[in-house]
Amino acid sequence: MDKHSFKISITGSKSEATEKAVAVATLASYLDAKTLTALAKVVKTDPNKVALAKQFLGL
Repeated sequence: MDKHSFKISITGSKSEATEKAVAVATLASYLDAKTLTALAKVVKTDPNKVALAKQFLGL
């Protein structure tokens, strides 16, 4: 599979932004585009499901 590089901006402190970037890269390497798109839609539009996921993760 081809690899591509992108330049993105992430808000937060340097360490927090780095942590977020690593997390996003990990998700992108394990999930296909359709799943990531669906996940992003849920995060944007359904705060109750996000809260439930956080509870499940112990956050």
